[in-house]
Amino acid sequence: MHLRVDRKYFHRVKTNIICHLIIVALISGLFAFSVQNNAYGYTDKTGVVVDIVTTLNVRSDAGKGYGIVGSLTNGYVVTIKGEKYASNGALWYNVTYVDTSGKTVTGYVSGTYIKILDDIQYEPDADFEQYMTSQGFPESYKNGLRLLHAKYPNWVFLADNIDLDFNTVVDNEYKINPGSENYAMGRSLISINSISSWKSTDTKAYDWSTGKWYGFDGNSWVAASRELVAYALDPRNFLDETYIFQFESLSYEPSYQTAEGLSALTAGKFLSTGKISDDNGGEMTYIDAIMSAANISGASPFYLAASIVQEIGSNGNSGSISGTEAGYEGYYNYYNIGAYTGGGRTAIQNGLLYAMGTDAATYRPWNTRYKAIVGGAVWTAKNYISRGQDTLYYKKFDFVDTPYTHQYMTHIIGARQEAVTSSKGYTEDMKKTLKLVFKIPVFKNMPETVCAIPTKDGSPNNVLSGLSVDGISITPSFNMFTSKYDAIVENSVKQINISAKAVDGKAVVSGAGKHTLKEGNNDITIAVKAENGDIRNYVISVVRKSSSGGNNNTDDSTTDNTTDNTTENNVNTGGESDTTQDLKPKVTIKGAALNETEKIITGISVSTTTEQLKSCISVENGTVKITDKNGTEKQGVAGTGDKVRIYSSDGNLYSEYNVIIYGDINGDGEITVKDALMVRKHILGMESLSGSAAQAANVNRQNDGITVKDALLIRKHVLGMDKIVQ
Repeated sequence: MHLRVDRKYFHRVKTNIICHLIIVALISGLFAFSVQNNAYGYTDKTGVVVDIVTTLNVRSDAGKGYGIVGSLTNGYVVTIKGEKYASNGALWYNVTYVDTSGKTVTGYVSGTYIKILDDIQYEPDADFEQYMTSQGFPESYKNGLRLLHAKYPNWVFLADNIDLDFNTVVDNEYKINPGSENYAMGRSLISINSISSWKSTDTKAYDWSTGKWYGFDGNSWVAASRELVAYALDPRNFLDETYIFQFESLSYEPSYQTAEGLSALTAGKFLSTGKISDDNGGEMTYIDAIMSAANISGASPFYLAASIVQEIGSNGNSGSISGTEAGYEGYYNYYNIGAYTGGGRTAIQNGLLYAMGTDAATYRPWNTRYKAIVGGAVWTAKNYISRGQDTLYYKKFDFVDTPYTHQYMTHIIGARQEAVTSSKGYTEDMKKTLKLVFKIPVFKNMPETVCAIPTKDGSPNNVLSGLSVDGISITPSFNMFTSKYDAIVENSVKQINISAKAVDGKAVVSGAGKHTLKEGNNDITIAVKAENGDIRNYVISVVRKSSSGGNNNTDDSTTDNTTDNTTENNVNTGGESDTTQDLKPKVTIKGAALNETEKIITGISVSTTTEQLKSCISVENGTVKITDKNGTEKQGVAGTGDKVRIYSSDGNLYSEYNVIIYGDINGDGEITVKDALMVRKHILGMESLSGSAAQAANVNRQNDGITVKDALLIRKHVLGMDKIVQ
């Protein structure tokens, strides 16, 4: 990257730089994570990530056996600092880049997925920077747009500011409605053959008792996971020279959307060589038919071809256009309009039933291939493009009038796949010379970091099919989704035997078997680890009565283990009678500390799961839930910023506390180099920590704010030289 430094600006900041030298030197010593260069005199190069289906791992050294230090998606720009060959002879690049949260990451990536952009010289473009800001593009959009602008300076990027909260949009696109007879059966679907993290495990989408996913729109499509929905909705994942085409206008531009470009786009597919009958008894190519459809409908021929390939497949073998489907012979539907499973018919049959209808405006019935191609194009232009759903992205995701209700497809990454086809319609020369316009959505309250595509695979099933204690009743009765149970035994019972069996044979159960009981409360955890690594905990609280028959909770044998880490909090807002107060939630916490004044919970160890944290909290006259910072109930590791919510017996929220794990700044429940770098940036004024993150960064718990002392404590913890006590 070549930067031109303004001399006046240099003098203006020189004093500030000198003032920061001492701090920088100190912090540099605290965070000395070195990377060995592979060749002296290596000239830095600029590269871009290409051809990635999910994400590209950034590793600590050259080779797949080294630890992962970051991840990249298609279109991400990196600076190549060196080259190194792995033990198997494969080329790896030593790269550095700034991730979506503003952190600088250095590591190694496989050279297979890096395209060197040696033909692009990056120069600061003040006009373009001002343009992006005036459009309303957030900072997290700008890295990808800068790359595209540098390579294709004629392209126009329009920020389409959507007046909807991003998380609300994700929730609505994720909705699952089983048993419906229309498109709302599941707004976002994915192939059943996808990796497990792409598929929803909501009880409406996944049968935990059998480990099977429910089929929607036929048995081969299942509900997409919320994480995959968020990935597909986040425009920042697609700001590269290929996927950007899902934001291109779908209107026909005859000046450059030509038959030659269409031929290039369809190369290798059935559309490139196939011929069909025209309506005059003659013969024409698919290319001619699609160009005719574009001219009549006003829809982009590139979009029409991409849509046909998306729906029919590259080989054209779908029953939707065979003309031989039993009971629907002689009818065709190239865009699968009206094709969904329902009414006792398959998706193909319903699509052909629609093709048999009569509508002169859309050339129905579609009893010739030509009429099906042209009529489907007219139908799409009328029902989508003309109403504002004028990009591939908006054809899938509807935010016009009544949002979410008018969506062409349920395939959650269909727009991404069609974009690949559409981009091939333009030669490189066309891309560099044409003024292509891209309308890119920007939602309210977008997350700071890009919603990464999920990559975990393996069975997610971590529930038990049975849990029991030999000769002892547990309450409530076992349910695979109930995580906490209670039992009381006589003092004479000194040992119990727990039996537990997982639904999935690939899951690993730990904690079952024989357990010796002490007098008083005994919390026994049964952990179920799924094949994909997800852990679910079941806790049985067994009270062994004392030999005197009294309450053991304050027995001398247990006082030393519980007194310092037990907080009993009877929340009282005042003004009510004693009788009313007895019905209020009464919270008892063991193994952690509750600060009612600051509304925080501390004393939680790193890597503590939400189930383990929940098991430490007892609520009389109420219930407890643990959510993320956005209020979504959470499973997995608890982290800074998560919330513990206390609900009264009537279901109303009664009190709320923020989880604080000192040293865990980014809220992932661990203390790592990432947290150390966040503190470093705060100290240098490069980033400002606030709220729960700021509280967690004050590791020494002094009234001195966030200082180098806190940074040093985190560094020692990361290096194993000391341990941060919670």
